[in-house]
Amino acid sequence: MSDVITGSGISFWQLIESNKIELPINRIEIPIIQRDYAQGRDDDKTKKIRNGFLSSIINTLENESSPLELDFVYGNVKNNVLQPLDGQQRLTTLFLLHWIIALKTKKLLDNESTFLKFTYETRISSREFCNALVKNWNELGEGETLGEKISDSKWFFLSWKKDPTIKAMLTMIDAIEEKIKSKEIEELNDFWQKLTID
Repeated sequence: MSDVITGSGISFWQLIESNKIELPINRIEIPIIQRDYAQGRDDDKTKKIRNGFLSSIINTLENESSPLELDFVYGNVKNNVLQPLDGQQRLTTLFLLHWIIALKTKKLLDNESTFLKFTYETRISSREFCNALVKNWNELGEGETLGEKISDSKWFFLSWKKDPTIKAMLTMIDAIEEKIKSKEIEELNDFWQKLTID
C-alpha cells in the first residue's frame, strides 16, 4: 500500500513528507485557482463516486494487494511549495483519510508538523479549518459522528459552515469514519503502517 497515491510510485505520505522525490517540498498548497473540494458533496452522483473511491482504498489496505494506482498528481513547485494543478480532490481525500487514521490510532501529535504541510489557499476559512483539524484533534465536541463532533468543537467557527470546501470535508470525514467504524485498533494501526511506509 506504499503507493496509494500516484502512478509514479509515490504515496501521499511520501509526498507530504518530501521523501523519495527530486524536489524538496515544504508544503502542499491547494491554489486559489482551484475549485472547492467536491468529493464530499451531497448529490447522488458524488455519493456513488465517493463510496467507490473509499471502498477501493479500504479494500487495498485490508487485502495487502498490489498498490492502488490513483493516476498522476501534477502541479508547480515554487519556493518548495507544491501547488497541484490536477489531483486536488484525491489529495484532499487522502489527507482526510490519513488524519482520521492518525486520530483513531493516536498518531496525530507525533505527526502534527507533517499534517500541517497540507493547506488550502482557495479560502482563508478552508486553510484555517485544515490547520485547526491538526492542532485541535483532542478538543472535539459532542455528536454521534466525527463530523458532528468537529462542528460542535469550541474552535469551530459557525461561519465555516458556509464554506463549501469545509462542508464537503465534513461529509467526507463522516464517510471515511463509516467505512472504518468496524475496525479494531490493531487493524487501524496496520492501516497507518501501510499508509506511511517509506
